[in-house]
Amino acid sequence: MAKITLENVTYIYDGNVKAVDSISVEFEDAELSAIVGPSGCGKTTTLKIISGLLKPTAGKIYFDDVDVTRLTPNERNVAMVFQFPVVYPTMTVFENLALPLEARKFAKDEIKKRVMEAAEFLSITDFLNFKGKNLPSDVKQKTSLGRAIIRESRVLILDEPLTYISHDARYELREKIARLKYERRQTILYVTHDQAEALTLGDKIGVMEKGKLLQYGEPKEVYDRPQNTFVAWFIGNPGMNLLECQYRGGLIEFEGFKLSVPEDFSKILGKKVTEDIFLGIRPEHVKISKSKLPESFKAKVEIVEDMGNLFIYLINYKGEEIRVKCDVPGIKTGDEVYVKFPKDKIRIFRKNGSALS
Repeated sequence: MAKITLENVTYIYDGNVKAVDSISVEFEDAELSAIVGPSGCGKTTTLKIISGLLKPTAGKIYFDDVDVTRLTPNERNVAMVFQFPVVYPTMTVFENLALPLEARKFAKDEIKKRVMEAAEFLSITDFLNFKGKNLPSDVKQKTSLGRAIIRESRVLILDEPLTYISHDARYELREKIARLKYERRQTILYVTHDQAEALTLGDKIGVMEKGKLLQYGEPKEVYDRPQNTFVAWFIGNPGMNLLECQYRGGLIEFEGFKLSVPEDFSKILGKKVTEDIFLGIRPEHVKISKSKLPESFKAKVEIVEDMGNLFIYLINYKGEEIRVKCDVPGIKTGDEVYVKFPKDKIRIFRKNGSALS
C-alpha cells in the first residue's frame, strides 16, 4: 500500500495539447480516491502517469515520499484495470488469475489458494474452467479485476471499470470494490464519469476539467462547498442552480426579487459594494409551495418529472430556469408556486466562477 503524491505534474501531448495541467495532490494510503470529470478532461492521462505508463512532461510522482517518476509500472508495483476487460481468450479463468503469481514464481499450492480466494471474493468460482473467449462481459471484467487484486500491488488503479457491464453486475462490482478498500486496506484510484459512483465509493473525490484538478476532498465537502461554479454544476443530479444576480447594499437582487445576504457573506462582500455574482443553491434545498412563503417569489412550473419517490420540477421565473428536487406532490405543469431559497443553503460565487469562502 502507498501514499501517492503528485507535485506540479504536467503532461503535454504532441501539438502542444496540455492534457494534465500542474496537478499537485496527495492521495492517502489505504483510501479510495475517485476522480470525476467530463470526457477528455485528463482523468485517464493522470492515472497513466501515476501507473508509470506515461512519463510526465514536468513534475514528480512520489510513493510514500520516494520519487518514482522514472520507474516502470512493475517497479512501482501498480495494478491497473481498464474499462475494456483484458482477458487472455485461450486461457481459462483460473489460468488468467494465476498468471501474475506464476510470473513471480509462487508455489503451485499457494497459487491455487490465492486463485480460489480471489474467485470466491468475486463470485466467479463457477467459471474457473471457462476459456476467456467464452465469458460474458461481466465475468471478463471480474476476471480482469481478480488478476489485478491477486497481485497484492501497492496501488490499484481502476479506469472506468463498470462502463461496459450490465446494470445488476455494476452494483455487485461496486460492492466488491468497496470491500477491497475496507477489508484489504488497498490504496485505490478510481476514475469514473458517473458521479454517483464517485460519491458512493470515494473516501475523497476529485473533480477535473481541462487538465486541472479543480477540487479534491471528502464527498460531503465537495458537494456542500464547491470551490467554483463548474464543480457546483457538475456534482449533483441535477447540478446546483447557478443564477446570475447582483449584490447591492447587503442584498442579493435576482430579477427584481431581493434577498438578504447571510451574515458571513456580507462580511466578505462589504455593505457598500455593488457586484455581479452567481447565487448557487442545490435543487433539493429549494422550497416550493402553493401557499405564500416568507422571502419567496412566485414562478411558473414548466416541466414535472415524477421519479417515483420524489419529483423534479423545472420552474421559470422571468426567463430564468430553476430546478427543484423534492417530495411535494400535487403540482402540475402550468401551476404557479412560491419559491424560497433558504439562506443557510445558499452559496455565492464571484463572476469569475470562484466561490466566496
